[in-house]
Amino acid sequence: MATTSDPGPVYFWRETDPETGYLSQWYYCPFKDDQDERKTYKTAEHYMMHQKAILFNDEATALEVLKTGNPRKVKSLGRQVKNFDETLWLKHRRDIVRKGNILKFTRAITEEGFKRGTPGATQSISLHSPIDGSLADMLVNTGDRELVEASPFDSVWGIGFKAADADAARDSWGENLLGKELMEVRRILKERRVDQGA
Repeated sequence: MATTSDPGPVYFWRETDPETGYLSQWYYCPFKDDQDERKTYKTAEHYMMHQKAILFNDEATALEVLKTGNPRKVKSLGRQVKNFDETLWLKHRRDIVRKGNILKFTRAITEEGFKRGTPGATQSISLHSPIDGSLADMLVNTGDRELVEASPFDSVWGIGFKAADADAARDSWGENLLGKELMEVRRILKERRVDQGA
């Protein structure tokens, strides 16, 4: 379990990981939009790609994202957004991902029965332990540890290396934007708890 007692980074990537899957953009956790209660996002990836389509006034793709179940398909839809402008996307992408994860960790429709990871088709559900408290508790309980998306295929949102190779390749890591935004979400959640006297 990723807790404050470990000093090293918390490596995550796939939503199916039995310990850290809940940190993945693809982790199944339906949550409500705070601006429009009629909108429900199945994953943080759904939020990201929906907001990307909205940013570029592509209503058709935005609606398709909300109707689509599979996050891989949603990611593909995000690559097809019409009127795309790279400069505008670079300006807004981190804010969008941060807000989506704040909503994921605070506005889940229910967390009853949630596991630390979303069991994959070939995995036994028994490999996945229940979350401790809430998703927000799980994130906050990582303490001040560095959160690192160890995707060997993504050096922008991740580091471009799998967890097993990450420590040795530290000097060659990618940007880890998702990890950085999750750490910012964690900071915001901790701050809210202090403000609320929790």
